[in-house]
Amino acid sequence: MKRIFALALILLSSLAFCQEYHFKPLWKKGEQKKISITQVEEEFEDGELISSETTYNDASIKVVKDNKDTYTLEILMENQALKAAIELYDKLGDELTDGKDLKLLYSVNKETAEAELLNWKEAQKFMHNSIDQITAILDEKVPDIAPFMGMVFLPIKEIYKSKENIEASMEENIGFILTPFNKDFKLGEPISTTEVGDNPFNPMSEMSFTTNLTLKSVDEANKICTLQQEIEFDLSAFNQMIKDMMLKMTEAFGVDDSARAKQKKDLEDFKMDIETKEVLSFNYQSTWVNKVVNTYTISGKDPKSGLETRKEVKTTVEVI
Repeated sequence: MKRIFALALILLSSLAFCQEYHFKPLWKKGEQKKISITQVEEEFEDGELISSETTYNDASIKVVKDNKDTYTLEILMENQALKAAIELYDKLGDELTDGKDLKLLYSVNKETAEAELLNWKEAQKFMHNSIDQITAILDEKVPDIAPFMGMVFLPIKEIYKSKENIEASMEENIGFILTPFNKDFKLGEPISTTEVGDNPFNPMSEMSFTTNLTLKSVDEANKICTLQQEIEFDLSAFNQMIKDMMLKMTEAFGVDDSARAKQKKDLEDFKMDIETKEVLSFNYQSTWVNKVVNTYTISGKDPKSGLETRKEVKTTVEVI
């Protein structure tokens, strides 16, 4: 009897350990959330901080429709073109009477949590009109500054060039609200997916990356769980490409054998790494993410100076 009881305890423990968690959005029409975003960007050389910049952004989310199969979310985000221009001309916010917030409408499937941007053409038109208005005001009020704004607006125009670009950009900003959904979690066991995407250092090439998403803890008393997402980038091909390119440049300049040998030795230490870690606090009763802390780090070694360089971008998002 004791043996049967012991086996039963082991079985129950095993079942508890293997418990699966599957989350779906359970939002209600009219629900609203304010989003506060703080981003700290720091650069280091040989471990010494050489620059630091902090930026702040605000956004909001509202559930405007609750249909049978989908939710419709209204997301208001600060107009980044306006924000960038205000840094050069602080009175612009008073002179531009409208266009301060960008409105995005997303359809979110209740079962799969797949999202689709519904009003991308309107968002595109909004941003183009906004940039035209800002440019006209700057041309009139601060003509010395106006020519520089073309460079500032260039990446923003690229984002709003197509539906795919807008969705990709918004994925970086508010995609975290969908991270917990439509996955079968086991406590402590990572869910791994490998994809191929754009190389952040070379837009003309691609690279593979593996995402590991793990349910780290579950607080049943407070209905809060913690998720951790890490992305591993395969930069081996990129690192080798840079080494080969620099060696070919050395050969093209006709340097002697000793200098070429030294260059090759210096390049052996060349390496570029990217690390991304994101920690989410998720209320599985309300099915809203409460907080996200994302740390994005690029590190490497300059083969010429020998300096260890590191750029760290830490983004903290609070949802209230």
